[in-house]
Amino acid sequence: VGIGGMLGALGGMVFSKYIGQVLETIGTYTPIFIVAGSAYLVALLVVHLLAPKMEPVKI
Repeated sequence: VGIGGMLGALGGMVFSKYIGQVLETIGTYTPIFIVAGSAYLVALLVVHLLAPKMEPVKI
């Protein structure tokens, strides 16, 4: 849990810097919303690639 929290905080810091640069350059939040919205689709793809056949465990 600690390592996951640390990586989440580091990702938040990096993304905050990216957001600042995008707003200074473009002046709109559109690319930020595109990245945030596509992150869920990429995560879903990664989960399906890592565990393609998930079945209930039979005891």
